[in-house]
Amino acid sequence: MRVSHRRSGFTLLELMIVLVILAVLASAFLVVAGGVFQQSAERKCVSRLQQLAVMIEAYRTIEGEYPDDRLPAAAATNQTNGASEALYLAFYDPQFTGEVPSQDWLTNTDGDQTSRTLTRLPSRELFELGDPWGNPIAYFESLHYADDQDRSYFAGLEDEDPEEQVAEPRRNARTGGFDQAGKFQLISAGADGLFGTEDDLTHYD
Repeated sequence: MRVSHRRSGFTLLELMIVLVILAVLASAFLVVAGGVFQQSAERKCVSRLQQLAVMIEAYRTIEGEYPDDRLPAAAATNQTNGASEALYLAFYDPQFTGEVPSQDWLTNTDGDQTSRTLTRLPSRELFELGDPWGNPIAYFESLHYADDQDRSYFAGLEDEDPEEQVAEPRRNARTGGFDQAGKFQLISAGADGLFGTEDDLTHYD
């Protein structure tokens, strides 16, 4: 009389194959999820830049001119992030009656403060208007596109110390003239936190 014994459990080889398959699936999921997250962050950034551009145009309607991209001497503790800080001061001026950017957009990558409160906010921090990655948005007013002024910014990857770098207003690749002549430019360094690279984002592309 033959007695059959049913095998139970997995062999070591089968377990290894299962683990390899799970590792491959997990890697594929992370790649796909990372790409989706990146696209979401880019869309959020472009939307923020466009909203900010609308507010700048409204500022011009109210004040008769675009916000200055030069930081007032009395406010400056350094020149880093100066244009973005100047934009923050313009919007949060206690006398300005128009719509202001969300406080959730504010960042302070160089950590500077003013000697007294200059805005409608109680904080003395000299904030910048930031992108979704926490880096300051570079702001250029067309009157000063060609000026030889300090355009250094502290920016970098999330969860890493920002580094000082230079941002410049964009020029048209075909003509060499400045983009957005007579208006302004807003530029985000993008996901890599580096100005002047292919993933930079603007409000007008």
